[in-house]
Amino acid sequence: MTHVICDLDGVLYRGCKLIPGSAEALQRLVDALPVLFVTNNSTRPPAATAEKITQLTGVNIDAEQVLTSSMAAATMLEEGDSPVLVVGEQGVADAITTRGLEVTPAHDEARAVVVGLTRRIDYEMIAAAADAVREGARFIATNIDPTFPTESGLLPGAGSLVAAIAAASGREPEVAGKPHAPMRRLIEKAGVSDAWVIGDRLDTDIALASDHPDWRTIVVLTGVTGEEEAQGADVDFVVADFSRAVDVVLTALEGR
Repeated sequence: MTHVICDLDGVLYRGCKLIPGSAEALQRLVDALPVLFVTNNSTRPPAATAEKITQLTGVNIDAEQVLTSSMAAATMLEEGDSPVLVVGEQGVADAITTRGLEVTPAHDEARAVVVGLTRRIDYEMIAAAADAVREGARFIATNIDPTFPTESGLLPGAGSLVAAIAAASGREPEVAGKPHAPMRRLIEKAGVSDAWVIGDRLDTDIALASDHPDWRTIVVLTGVTGEEEAQGADVDFVVADFSRAVDVVLTALEGR
């Protein structure tokens, strides 16, 4: 069965502001095809992400329809990686504890460091994470997106925090989120074989389809990718917004 893999930030909404036309378009889409929301945003657990989508759009979305980069990062951890030092928000911590692993704030106890986006970052947090990595802890990034789109413009993303810790520790991380293998495995486990991919970032959303030549890709211009960059990229469709992306998918569905 064909699925739609849909990004969120910069596609359905920016921050807490819904992109015009997205609510009606999402209802049309979920009425026609199964939709899986795959996001590199690590801050919220899946249930909270689903609740945000529902509140902003009025379309009922379940937690099982959401895959996050925190979930992908947690699948990389093994029993021997506990306890884990977390640089991130609730989504990261919940994903780790759900896997049955312990979270610690102490760099000298940590056997792994998982870094996601946190808007409460400080110097001590970066120093503790870098110390743990230098002392031999695994270094896992939920994602390395340098920015993420909000209603007030682009803000630093998890990749900016990861870069600081990498520079301070002298080590590069293992990466969990789109378009890397841990997230790909989560998507496969969800039963996706044939798909449309809708996103706003070429190097994560659209690159997710690189191993699947039959997947169709649509980049929207409401997030981080501009029209000139998009027109020169390896992408099937470039459209103004999510509503136009849904038009493309449903037109293709009707023409089968």
